[in-house]
Amino acid sequence: MLKLVYDERHKLHRDPEDIHPEGVWRVEASAEMLWRSPARDYVEVIKALEPDYEAVLLAHDPEYVEWIRRECSKGFHYVDADTYVNEYTCDVAASFAATAREAALRSVETGEPWFILARPGGHHAGRRGPAMGAPTLGFCIFDYVSVATRALIGSGHRVMIIDFDAHHGNGTQEILWEEPRAVHVDIHQKWLYPGTGDLEDVGGLGAEGTKVNIPLYPGSGDAHYAWILENVVEVVRNIFEPEVVIVFAGFDAHRDDRLAELDVTESTYILFGSYLRDLLRKGEIRGVVAVLGGGYGNGMITSFIGFIEGLVGTREKPTITPTTPGKYIEYGLEKILKLLRRTVSTLSIRSS
Repeated sequence: MLKLVYDERHKLHRDPEDIHPEGVWRVEASAEMLWRSPARDYVEVIKALEPDYEAVLLAHDPEYVEWIRRECSKGFHYVDADTYVNEYTCDVAASFAATAREAALRSVETGEPWFILARPGGHHAGRRGPAMGAPTLGFCIFDYVSVATRALIGSGHRVMIIDFDAHHGNGTQEILWEEPRAVHVDIHQKWLYPGTGDLEDVGGLGAEGTKVNIPLYPGSGDAHYAWILENVVEVVRNIFEPEVVIVFAGFDAHRDDRLAELDVTESTYILFGSYLRDLLRKGEIRGVVAVLGGGYGNGMITSFIGFIEGLVGTREKPTITPTTPGKYIEYGLEKILKLLRRTVSTLSIRSS
């Protein structure tokens, strides 16, 4: 049974004119379509937990948290060129942060997958705010993926993060840059906001190879994602042997998205959902937690449904012939995997 976190409190975070791309409609339309899906019989709906800033502090510095709380107390306004807050935003985000921590720990105990319909977004928020030189927070307040990952690491688990949002997860990568117990595979569009996530960005000292960036040219589609799943995600998983997979599930790589230029269809998301289902069923991982990321058009809704149906097994796994995204990825990947094997070997020695 999939645990789906849906909570109407997300509606409290909104701009008065409802013109911002990261709007309330995204979660509401996704949930409405899911209620009509065959997957509905395999979903248990759960409300988010109450706000807990101790969970937030697993990923963010106190100074940043206090600053953003002060900004929220001022009511609706933009804290930078693209990110707004209102008097509810911080508590809403802290609620989903607490939920991400709880979902991660419960998933690894029970083996049940979770999906958190969280907003505002998360993966662009760094430890102290905008991350890795980005000019803004990119619609994000607190990084739920990093909160979940830190909670799991604190309980002794190895974690694999898969971020297939079209935009690079610079906040997550900054927070976990020197963390060897978390491998982060980030598949994103090259040259798109925030402009980070180069192949050469492999992790900090002692964590080299645990940050695996796959920047794709505009127009990349299903065949390229199928290649990445087979030749990057699965290879990295086999080397790292994580117990839990955390997914930042952005659906803005869909060909209809207005903020990206990739050519993905629902088939890619069914494929990724089916892949995670297979890992759980075979006992190769102990838990899965997915958190809603980007997606700013109707393709986001159908892609979300495809991912969920793949995850619960109500949609047949599609057959996609893999195509390499380019030699630059293949050559860069060889070096990254070499570094990852060395880091994993060092980790194994420490834990023995």
